[in-house]
Amino acid sequence: MSSFRQLFVVIDPTTDQQSALANAARIASGAEGVSLHVYEAIYSTRDNADAEALQRVEIARHKAWVDSLVKPIRDSGIGVEVEIEWAQNWRDAIAPAAERAQSDLIIKAASVHSGAERRFLKTADWTLLRNAHCPVYLIKRDHVEESLKVLVALDIKRSDDLHNTLNARVLDYGRSLAGGEGSSIHAVNAYAGAEKYVYPDDLAQTTGIDPTNAHSVEGAADTVIPEVAAEIEADILVIGTDKRGGIKAAMVGNTAERILDAVTCNILTVTAS
Repeated sequence: MSSFRQLFVVIDPTTDQQSALANAARIASGAEGVSLHVYEAIYSTRDNADAEALQRVEIARHKAWVDSLVKPIRDSGIGVEVEIEWAQNWRDAIAPAAERAQSDLIIKAASVHSGAERRFLKTADWTLLRNAHCPVYLIKRDHVEESLKVLVALDIKRSDDLHNTLNARVLDYGRSLAGGEGSSIHAVNAYAGAEKYVYPDDLAQTTGIDPTNAHSVEGAADTVIPEVAAEIEADILVIGTDKRGGIKAAMVGNTAERILDAVTCNILTVTAS
């Protein structure tokens, strides 16, 4: 992940186990010039005669806590900036804060929801994927080995500008992730029907990977991709996602969102822009 310079790390205020922070520290320690912007959105509905005083006290308290979390990372020589924001709607606050910080990767622990909850409710991950200006790395595993098995999800049968751009970016990020010693990259292409069959050798040639790591499987992407991720025991899945709004997006979601709860590995979502 050497192409990333500013990692935006979302703190979960409900736990001391900060998997997003741990993964960010691992990324930053493996490359020069990478810094962390560690962010927590807080809000209190407690009755208080002096609302401004309450806000100051709570921000100071959380700042001290987050500073204690990042101290070992700072002591290792990695630059860390801490931001505590008073935000009533924390789900909507994350993406704008990341853009203000000029971050090029957002790292957040994945929320656990059922498929119905994720499709019908405004979850934090749903909101972040829709609004983020840069790739989003959702963490499902507290620990990831140094030698990674990275799975990139592609759709090489479509030749429109959106899919061409997404395929290229997904592959670039996948290669960056799999750059460490002992790491490997796999590619999966789901296709619907024999007329859209993709030969594994063509997939391997397109991606420049070993043919044994090319997986061309018939079926819906949101079924095939989790199955292949489980079969190869992927550590990270890299997938492209398009931003959509309105009623259709709120009710259905896109492929990346439907896959979120179906995989157990970390997932990096990449947009075309």
